Amino acid sequence: MRSPAQNAATRCLGSRAKLSAAAITSALILSGCQVHRFDTSSIAAYETAQADQIVVPFQVDDKDVAQWLNADSGDLPKIEVRHTVEHVDTNMNALSLIGYIVTLSLIPGHDEWIYEDTMSLTWNDQVLLESTVDYTVDGYFSLYFPTPLLFLGTMGNMNMTAPQSGSDEIEKARIAANDAHHAQVINTVLAQKSRFDQLDLSSPEQIAQYLRGSDSLSVYRPYATLQLVELAPETDALAYHLRNTGIPGYVDLLAEQHQAWLIGPSGLTGLDLKQALDSGSTEDELLVDMLNAYPSDDELEQAKIATYSADLARGEVHTMSYYEENRGWVPYYPEFTDAHREQLRAGGLPENIVRQMDNRKPSRELLIAAKTGTLRDENGNIYIPTEEELIEQLVRKDNRGQYMSPYTSDDVLAEWVNSAINANIGATAGSGLGAAAGAYVGQKALEQVPFVGSFLGGAIGSEIGNQVGRQTAISASGGWEAIEGSSDRSFDDLQSMVRYLRFKYSDTQNFTDAMNAASQIYPELADALAQAY
Repeated sequence: MRSPAQNAATRCLGSRAKLSAAAITSALILSGCQVHRFDTSSIAAYETAQADQIVVPFQVDDKDVAQWLNADSGDLPKIEVRHTVEHVDTNMNALSLIGYIVTLSLIPGHDEWIYEDTMSLTWNDQVLLESTVDYTVDGYFSLYFPTPLLFLGTMGNMNMTAPQSGSDEIEKARIAANDAHHAQVINTVLAQKSRFDQLDLSSPEQIAQYLRGSDSLSVYRPYATLQLVELAPETDALAYHLRNTGIPGYVDLLAEQHQAWLIGPSGLTGLDLKQALDSGSTEDELLVDMLNAYPSDDELEQAKIATYSADLARGEVHTMSYYEENRGWVPYYPEFTDAHREQLRAGGLPENIVRQMDNRKPSRELLIAAKTGTLRDENGNIYIPTEEELIEQLVRKDNRGQYMSPYTSDDVLAEWVNSAINANIGATAGSGLGAAAGAYVGQKALEQVPFVGSFLGGAIGSEIGNQVGRQTAISASGGWEAIEGSSDRSFDDLQSMVRYLRFKYSDTQNFTDAMNAASQIYPELADALAQAY
């Protein structure tokens, strides 16, 4: 039978085959390895639980925590449990490093990998309770000698990285951390319960004060909020609920008929709009107010940065592209449904207003129209154009704009575009190189002149190349007079041009040819198109 040391040596070599005594002896002398060991002393100082489990008026979605906090019924608010483990630091033992170098690794190197294990109980994205446990996993490493085996740790890898999730020592640490979480969660909940038990749950005033005070971030908050909702009077319940809408999570617990009137930004809830109409505001004015209230691009950017900072503080790390894709548009009416809208219609809110109470991001054109006060027909009445009508407002019905449209009012290619296609201008498929290709011959002649050649190679030279290429493309398209003469539509700015052409023609077969030709006349169009996709 093998000794423990022989078995450890075999494991250190990673071999599953039987080894002779001589091979094992050689392994003990010549082989190095790395082991990990959970430092139990790093977690031993945490408090002990005052109870194994307690009964609470809420549910949790984690099976471990559910054993500690037992819901007294199944029809209760649910609290989410978030659990994260992060490797936060690594400490190298300086003395062991010196010994490691002097003895050629006979004395093993010693690292300490420090972890932060966090358990959070949250409701409506707010942390009601947080338990944090720090612990250490030691690593011992030798390049030539099996001395780390003396520490009887668990085999690790040989690349000096931190022990990975799933290893035996990490599992031991996880179990110990879970015990520490159990103690911290139980003790914190008991402290919160002592204050919650002082509440008169038949008094809306006491409950509301509790939910607005320093004890509001408590695991008992969801239940207290539910109790406050259930105390609403049968008559004039909406006024009662209105007084409590500032309490986070309150509106989410209301019946649909009351939610409908209270969901939305300040001043634009169904109730706000109905009261404004009853006070003399016109439907036209309210519609414009709803659109003008949408935040500017700067405000949206600030909101994204604030959300990013808040997530980072909670330990949630995302790239900014995540916020571009998921947080760039904060809806006016979160969780608003058709059933909610039907409640508002039945309550007397005009159809035009109800139709605007949705979570679709208003188009850029609609917002511009609202902010400039142009959402009115020839009689001065409010009019919300369709998307097609708004798009048509981007294009001029003449050739006096700064940018000529490559399509005519008949939705066919302008003659100057056909000329450019026939001359093969823009054959580089919109890469921005078509203009440079068109000016290639002229540039090559100038490159033979000292200084001018290097001048053309820089940013200024690139600009000159674009201008020369543009003139070449204009000539190939029949000249500027021909371009203007065959164009009956144009644009005042590049963004309007890109938005219009994409909306109207991006699905047509000749769109790529048209954009290639137009990009030679307007080199900046290629970049604008690329940014729009």
